[in-house]
Amino acid sequence: MKILILLLVALLFGGGGFGAGWYLFADKGAHEEKVEAPPEPPPPAGPPVFVNIGPLTVPVLGAERIDQFVTLMVALEVPDAAMADRVRSQAPRLTDAFLTGVYGVIASGKAMQAGLLDVPQVKAQLNEATVKVMGKGVVRDVLIQVVNQRPM
Repeated sequence: MKILILLLVALLFGGGGFGAGWYLFADKGAHEEKVEAPPEPPPPAGPPVFVNIGPLTVPVLGAERIDQFVTLMVALEVPDAAMADRVRSQAPRLTDAFLTGVYGVIASGKAMQAGLLDVPQVKAQLNEATVKVMGKGVVRDVLIQVVNQRPM
């Protein structure tokens, strides 16, 4: 009688183990959870809006006097009209940050190469200033539309 009970328990555990193994490993693709990629953000509702800032005029100082003036026209690309209004409301702060940043990078000598303005260096400075004033993700890009250098 004890042998029959032990044999019955062994068959139950063995069958349960076989069934669990078959369920987990035999048809692996059917029982795996499908992980979906996170949904992509919706495309912008319309074309981007551009907010003009400027003109920005910055003096380039030489050893004894002003060597030249640099004038920039800048446009900020934003996703929609509501964001454009938000940027326009901060235009005085943006202008101040732009002038301070551009003057600083020119005065340090990083933005002038043989008397010519290093536009990528200035653009990087304008991007930094924009993020400081508006925060990250508000402005898509800073576009330098016009660069004018007038020697004195």
